[in-house]
Amino acid sequence: MRNILLLTLFCNLTVRAQVDSIPYFANHTEDITCISFSPDGKYIVTGSWDQSIIVHRNDSTAETVQVVEGYNGAIRTIAFSRDGRTMIAGGQDGNLNFYIFDDTYFDVATLDTTLVINNTQINKLIYGPGMRTVFSAGDDGKFLTYDLVKEKVIPLNGKRPISAAAVAIDRMSYFIATEGSTSIHQFNVMGKEINTFEGHTNDITDLLVTVDRKYLISSSKDKTVRVWDIANAKEENKFEDHTWAVTDIDVDAFGTYLVSGGLDGKINIYDLKTRTKLLSQELSNYKINALALSPDNTTIVAAAQPEGVSDPAGFFTLNTDLKARKIVLPKPFEISPLKKKYQEKELAKNNRLEEAKRVKEAKKAETSNISEEKILEKTEQVKITIKDNE
Repeated sequence: MRNILLLTLFCNLTVRAQVDSIPYFANHTEDITCISFSPDGKYIVTGSWDQSIIVHRNDSTAETVQVVEGYNGAIRTIAFSRDGRTMIAGGQDGNLNFYIFDDTYFDVATLDTTLVINNTQINKLIYGPGMRTVFSAGDDGKFLTYDLVKEKVIPLNGKRPISAAAVAIDRMSYFIATEGSTSIHQFNVMGKEINTFEGHTNDITDLLVTVDRKYLISSSKDKTVRVWDIANAKEENKFEDHTWAVTDIDVDAFGTYLVSGGLDGKINIYDLKTRTKLLSQELSNYKINALALSPDNTTIVAAAQPEGVSDPAGFFTLNTDLKARKIVLPKPFEISPLKKKYQEKELAKNNRLEEAKRVKEAKKAETSNISEEKILEKTEQVKITIKDNE
């Protein structure tokens, strides 16, 4: 019995030592809700229940570069444009905030625009791959498409709060899961439902679409991560390596690697080509709220909170042992010329409509004048006739 107790104690100490050897950075005062790398891999950005966003340097120090405040409620979601020049964030206050993300300035993130297009809490923001569209999913059940060029909102209306959403890279399909439902629904750009994915036994927590548009990946409170064939809406793989709810998933830019994190403190890395688990790390006595895979595939950041502790709150950085890939950002996207061109087109269109309206009204007035002259002439003739009789 004494040997068993010693062995158990040794195992517990080993797990703790392993966790203690992993860098942990705690700068928030409440749980981190979302975490992301900037597309160039230079920064780690976290949003929290403490109503702030913190920009950290992605190095061994994770130095706090900037604290972004001004929110009324928790930040729920952060996303970047592919060129890394714009960051968007949203949360409980329903505001969609746009930031210029540029480290050549004193502040890395500078507030540019605030849109109030949601009437409720924002749960998920997606920056469209073409960088001219932003998608927003809210507690009101609406999935909104906002065209940055036309500055117009196209709503896809639902009834339940949206818990997870994803957009295919060609923007031809939207995938939506709602609270209290185990189903995933696929819609086309016209808002028509074209597929339903059934198999989970509890709420869906996150959704992703691979870059080749062949597979949908979902995580759930049912402790599983599932890979679906989009073409036939069939489940192809089910990973069951978590013992508690899976809270977040992420994939690399080429859809080769999948990472998952859960309330059990486990982080798993999978090879999506072979559908095998490559690595597993358990953060004993921690609950993982969110995670992200670095753009070069070498690092995972996991927002994790010790059980029973609320302040401070932070994240771990873990090495993946994956081969580093070269980060190549797309050419900077300039939306101003497109917006100007569209506005000029709309102005020309409105001018044509106004001109057509003026021509129509002029013709109508001319016709009206001719009618009045005929009546007056007829009336005068009647009067003349009466005078001749006298």
